[in-house]
Amino acid sequence: MDALHQFAGSFLLAMIRYLPATAMTSLTPLRWAPPMVRIVLAMVLAWLTVQAQPLQATLPQGGAFGWLVAAVGELMLGLAFGLAVMLPQAALHMGGWLIDIQAGASAAVLFNPAAQGETQSLLGTLLMLVGTVLFFTLDLHLDLYRMLVSSAQVLPLGQGGRLHADGLFGMLGSSFLLGLVMVAPVVLALLAVDIGAAYATRSMPQANVYFLVLPVKMIVALLMLMATLPFVPALFERMYRDAFQRIPSLLGGA
Repeated sequence: MDALHQFAGSFLLAMIRYLPATAMTSLTPLRWAPPMVRIVLAMVLAWLTVQAQPLQATLPQGGAFGWLVAAVGELMLGLAFGLAVMLPQAALHMGGWLIDIQAGASAAVLFNPAAQGETQSLLGTLLMLVGTVLFFTLDLHLDLYRMLVSSAQVLPLGQGGRLHADGLFGMLGSSFLLGLVMVAPVVLALLAVDIGAAYATRSMPQANVYFLVLPVKMIVALLMLMATLPFVPALFERMYRDAFQRIPSLLGGA
């Protein structure tokens, strides 16, 4: 009975640690997978982690309050890994949204029946889909779950952790800075088109330059995106690996 209690307690704590990065839709790279698949993956990782733990692993003491503190700590630890996935994705969406605003594609959401009142970026969604493909193509999902399983050796089950503001702001700033670098050529090209349009408006005030420039800006945006595609995988991998390297600082480590 003691062995069963030990296994059940360790398995529960491991499940809580793995849920954010495997099952929570906004934090997992597997958001496209059915919920049952994500839950089964979390259970398999938890089972493997418990099997790799010492036979006499220490369980939380102090009754229900001790278990509650341990569960919250494990959830915070899982959220750290989940944020390392979510923030780069949000940075990609922000970069696409910035291009949408400059290229005039932001109005496309008004004609999207699937949006259901939500504001979605056209190019931001495209970049996120490309990012999801690259995430698995570059084997970053293996690095993520390898780090998640290895965390049980550094922080045993039941110890958990807590998020530190300095690490969170560092990961946030780095992710969005690299996301801006990824779309900077497109943004600068569209800025040049805007400057030319402003000069044309001053030279020909009777012409409706705004509607003439809209298709030009969209064509320039698409051409610049195509020109920068060869450099996207390297920048994307750098963005995620930088987020992974900042996980210890997010948890208060060096």
